[in-house]
Amino acid sequence: MKDEKNNPIEFIEIQLQNKDSIIFKSELTNAEGKFILETEKGEYSLLIRQLGVIYHKQKLNVNDDTHIGIIKIAEKKKQLQEVVITSKKKLIERKVDRLIFNVENSISAGGGDVIDALKITPRVKVKNDNISIIGKSGVSVMIDNKIIQLTGDDLLNYLKSISSDNIRNIEIITTPPSKYDAEGNSGILNINLKKAKNNNWALVLRETFKQGKYASNTFGSYFSYQKNKVRLLFDISKQDNNNIYTNSIKYIYPNKKWENEIYNKTNSKNYSSLINFDYMITKKTNISLQYLGNFNNPLTTEDNSTKIFDNSLIETNQLISVGSNNKKIKNQSISFNFITRLDTIGKTFSFDVDYFRYNSNKKNIFKTEKTNFISSQILNELINNYNDQSIENFSSKFDLDIPNNFLNLSFGSKFSFTKTKNYLEGTFYNIISGEQQLNFNQFDDFTYKENIQSFYLSSNKKLNHKWEMQAGLRVEFTQNKSISFSINDETKREYYKIFPTLYITYQANENNKFSINYSRRINRPSYSNLNPAKWYLNSNSYEEGNPFLQPSFSDNLEFSHIYKELLSTTISLSNTNNGFGQLTIHDEINNIQKFIRQNYYNSLFLGLDESVNFNVSKCWESVLNYSLYYSQSKTSSEILESNYSGWSSDFSAINNFKFGKKISAQFIYEYSFPRKYVESTFSDYHNLNLGVKYSSLNKKFILSLNLNNILKSDRVLMSSKSSNIFQSFYQYYDTQFFRLSIVYKFGSELKKIEKRELSNQDEKNRIN
Repeated sequence: MKDEKNNPIEFIEIQLQNKDSIIFKSELTNAEGKFILETEKGEYSLLIRQLGVIYHKQKLNVNDDTHIGIIKIAEKKKQLQEVVITSKKKLIERKVDRLIFNVENSISAGGGDVIDALKITPRVKVKNDNISIIGKSGVSVMIDNKIIQLTGDDLLNYLKSISSDNIRNIEIITTPPSKYDAEGNSGILNINLKKAKNNNWALVLRETFKQGKYASNTFGSYFSYQKNKVRLLFDISKQDNNNIYTNSIKYIYPNKKWENEIYNKTNSKNYSSLINFDYMITKKTNISLQYLGNFNNPLTTEDNSTKIFDNSLIETNQLISVGSNNKKIKNQSISFNFITRLDTIGKTFSFDVDYFRYNSNKKNIFKTEKTNFISSQILNELINNYNDQSIENFSSKFDLDIPNNFLNLSFGSKFSFTKTKNYLEGTFYNIISGEQQLNFNQFDDFTYKENIQSFYLSSNKKLNHKWEMQAGLRVEFTQNKSISFSINDETKREYYKIFPTLYITYQANENNKFSINYSRRINRPSYSNLNPAKWYLNSNSYEEGNPFLQPSFSDNLEFSHIYKELLSTTISLSNTNNGFGQLTIHDEINNIQKFIRQNYYNSLFLGLDESVNFNVSKCWESVLNYSLYYSQSKTSSEILESNYSGWSSDFSAINNFKFGKKISAQFIYEYSFPRKYVESTFSDYHNLNLGVKYSSLNKKFILSLNLNNILKSDRVLMSSKSSNIFQSFYQYYDTQFFRLSIVYKFGSELKKIEKRELSNQDEKNRIN
């Protein structure tokens, strides 16, 4: 409360009135003219009173912490004559279990799409159109608290169809509460959209042309409709992608050296669809049905050449392989959701049933010519690999939220049932005088079943206007069984684990807010990592899974501080036990490289993340990010050293410019210093991206041009030692390209159609 000279006014009475016109809360402003009223969620009236006279009254819809803003009073004859209210949310806010970025207050987000907004969101990294949270191994994206069941280009194109002008805020959840699955060291991005209007429809058409080494294109359409109790959403897309992958591999043995060059070209034809239907049974009860289908048929041509040298660098052997890899992938899911509000203060009950089925049919054929320059011998081989995989999951869950004056409670449960089947067959021929002669063959029939039952309880308490606490506990019971024909083994395992979470926030003053949180997480192996069958990459190397692979567990501690709306600081500590990954076994005598999976390390990670978000001018917004981290690992594998450690850091600068209402530009530069991860060392790399966007026809027509990896410097050299044998991999993923996209919107503006958090999201993430 301030007077016309901008001085604070003390002892003004502030009151809250309920729907029954009963005043139940009252507070006087302090010497700074400030006041705080604590209440439950709901609709109220705010009254400003002095000497028994009401001078101002306004409606309030309280769903969260509400900032009224500055109330200015022009005083005459000691009575209130005029009330002017100005309110603006902070750009960055800290809640007890998440960070909130108010997109609507950012000058550069307007006129763009969700991807544009994510690029300037604190702690979020968008690199080569892949979305991640700094310091996390994965991320789930939600719209209005509902998980989006899309990945890769499908997710990217869907998010690009939503205007950033329709975003209210973005929540960055680095430590998911107990309500969510304990799987993975991942975070959640929850994008809250502005409220939709009734009798609303929108049609969005999008076309994208991308030119890297080869040309690619994508066409998609998005249709949403909302009238009375019905909401519909359709999103379909067709992609014809062409890209390359190269890898320069070196193996240095005591008596020889290998140089391997890989060049793959992939054409991928992908069709995807999303259908969402919502129906409001009553004002308090809603049901939803969602279908997601993805059909992909990538075809890869593979060129692989290997040269072998002796210690005098004289070439002794050469291997040249030419092959093709043909996949047919079908991924379909259907989900049902029921949610009802049990009263007017926020008590809700929700129930979900989800089913998905994944099918992958893969066939790999390649011919290899082996030349021995010493003996002048040439041997030709043919290898056929075939793999048929199916994954089915059925899950259900319920959640109950019970808010009250003393303590907010949430509890629920989830039941998940997964079954995978893998059939693999490999046939090896020697080609003599142009005829195929069977050398040997192998096959395996692998089945894996996993059931998980989980229960959680979470509580939240706001102690006063400075302190808030939230605590949760999740218990997961797991039973799994694997059967492999090739190793004639059946493996069973049962276990239960407890996953606590704790959050504490402290509002020191208007400019400084501190928070600390703790969580325990589990990382289960992907289904393919459990399959012991051999999959040959070429005639001299193969990979295999491990049915005895165990999950890893991590304890995570995070401390953060926000200063005003400018600076966000986070210090994180993560301790991982029983970590698993890929190891290389070298058979120097038979010239074989074997890639296996094992639990072999414990690791400690310490990180510092700084994010600065500021406006240089009215048309220039800048976001600077810097990360410094230290990692230390102890291994139990005999082929590795026992200890590894090292420091590293990352830096990025994102600059957004607006030239009038129609043209905007973006300049992004990233640099990553060399780093160490367990036994692997990664070289430094940097990346420069430029983007320009033009909009017209009241933002219905949007034309975008992006130049990615302009300097072609986004390549990483990874090296390590296994059994004291040096190995290095220099990979390139066709990240230098330009992309031209056109978006046209019909009808009314794109509005809010909710997506649901599917109860089997954790299981779907483990497919690949």
